[in-house]
Amino acid sequence: MDKISIKILDKYDGLTIKEFLKSFYLGRSKIEEIRNSNNVYLNQNKVSIDDKLKKDDILELRFVEKIDFKPSNIEADVLYEDECILLVNKPSGIIIHPEYKDEEKDTLVNRVATYYYHHKIFRNIRYVHRIDLETSGIVLFCKDFLSFSLLNHLMESHLIERKYLALCQNKFKNKEGVVEAPLSKDRHINNKYRVSSSPSSQKAYTTYKVIENKNKKCSLVELLLKTGRTHQIRVHMSYINHPLCGDELYGGNKKLISRVALHSYSISFFHPYTNELIKVTCPLPKDMKEVIEND
Repeated sequence: MDKISIKILDKYDGLTIKEFLKSFYLGRSKIEEIRNSNNVYLNQNKVSIDDKLKKDDILELRFVEKIDFKPSNIEADVLYEDECILLVNKPSGIIIHPEYKDEEKDTLVNRVATYYYHHKIFRNIRYVHRIDLETSGIVLFCKDFLSFSLLNHLMESHLIERKYLALCQNKFKNKEGVVEAPLSKDRHINNKYRVSSSPSSQKAYTTYKVIENKNKKCSLVELLLKTGRTHQIRVHMSYINHPLCGDELYGGNKKLISRVALHSYSISFFHPYTNELIKVTCPLPKDMKEVIEND
């Protein structure tokens, strides 16, 4: 049997275990499952979820899980790992997950399954967010249901900071700026989005900062998403006449690079159990780096 072990912080002092679980945005059915499991321990003593917590108590939630995806032939490239978090570097050209869990495919989740097998981590595989097929860089996974519930909520609430690096076409006049333009699906082209003022459009807000601008053909740009809409960076950069290199769907070309030149390079958030700031960066991949160096 596996377990989650949490040292109770001052802010949870006086809460019942049930209230503590609710503060992690855990659903009612999961809380009742924990209640009925009879596998809740406080300072190594079996307790009810109606018992109260004190600062520095050690809460244990015991459970049984398994690796729920087939392993790949390749192990995930792990950037950071602790008792509940896994940050993985996704290469361009692979998707996040297969259509079905029992498929033997080379997706990022299947690579994480391989990592789990090799390190004897027998738990479900949970990714908090996705990035596109051609986008490279950081993807956040959680090793347990409780941290996943909280970080999933923080991601949906845009309280996890994610920064990207992109190669954008054309030289920028301004070194930094903001694009605030609502997005909606393109009615004429499947899987394409556009800036739109229609009632169904969603607010989208992107800030950009030019890192290198010496090449007239492209610029290396840091981008911060204040919202997380599908294709947001790609649409916004195209909207201001700086489509991403390699992004033919949104007006870019493949003269300098054969894929959409977008890399998820930085993530920062507060640890769900210790409240410590976690900040991890991922180096620029070889193909994007070569474009900059060959300027």
